Amino acid sequence: MKKSDLKFIIVFLLILGFAGVYLYRSTYAKYRRRVDANFTATIASWNIKVNDEMIINKTTLENEITPVINNSQYVKEGTLAPGTTGYFDLVINSEEVDVDFTYDISITTNADTELLDFVITSYSINGTTMVYDPDTDTSIVGDLAKNTGDTTLRITFAWNDGRNNKMNNQADTEYAANSLNKITNVNVIINFAQKN
Repeated sequence: MKKSDLKFIIVFLLILGFAGVYLYRSTYAKYRRRVDANFTATIASWNIKVNDEMIINKTTLENEITPVINNSQYVKEGTLAPGTTGYFDLVINSEEVDVDFTYDISITTNADTELLDFVITSYSINGTTMVYDPDTDTSIVGDLAKNTGDTTLRITFAWNDGRNNKMNNQADTEYAANSLNKITNVNVIINFAQKN
């Protein structure tokens, strides 16, 4: 059960209880009086955009994220190879969000992909680099304030061919030679939650 559903049930039961007490007392009162009142409230907006795409009622973005592979004099342009690096941007817009919220971003290769040395090496928020340890960190977590514009998260990745790599040179070569591995699918999962 969602926390908001539980709050609704508790408020409903309190109102029902007060109404019962009121009806009990007013039934036995010598004089009765009726007063009506109304109020209006604005419901908080929750229209988050990721890369200019509204995410409301979606489980998958319609537009794919396009990574940028950093050029290397030894590797064909735009190609991922052992030792190469790259990045992609996630632009989160909360101009139409009326509550502060958190984000939790996890990035993994597709289960069918056996590129064990694909790692996130760092990330930045609006140009400020943040610490990320691929050996211990499992996701990128942060807070965003309500009604703010674009927040750009640039996530840097690498085909690790150095310290703590899991694949040796033979495994790298075999992986690259396999025709099924010409495109590596990377899953980016973003969870948003309202701050309480």
